Amino acid sequence: MKIQAVEAVNNKKVSFFLPSGEINEEEFNVIEQKFKEMLNQSEHNIILDLSRVSHINYRVIGWLIDYQKKFKDLGGDIKLVNVSPYLYDILRLYGFYPFEIFPSKRAALKSFM
Repeated sequence: MKIQAVEAVNNKKVSFFLPSGEINEEEFNVIEQKFKEMLNQSEHNIILDLSRVSHINYRVIGWLIDYQKKFKDLGGDIKLVNVSPYLYDILRLYGFYPFEIFPSKRAALKSFM
C-alpha cells in the first residue's frame, strides 16, 4: 500500500492512502498501524483513494467509521475518493453516511480548506 503525505491549504497535513486489491482484516492491520501513528503525531486528515481496491470486508467498514470518529474528534477527517459503483454499493449497504466521497484527490484535498 502506498502512503503519501503532502501539505495542504492552511498548513494542514493530509495523508493519501492508496491500498490495492481486497481490504480484508489482515490488510486493515497495516492501515490501522499507520492510523495509530498519525493519531500520536497529531496528523488527522486522510484521503483514502479506493481506485485500486476490488473489495472491502464489511468489518473493515465499521473499523474505518470508528477511526473516522477518532480523527473528527481531533479536528480531522477521513475522506474517500475514486469509489467504484461496486464499492459504493458495499459502503451504502453498511451505512457509509459518515464519509464524504469525492471524484478526485484534488477535490478531496480542497475540502480540507
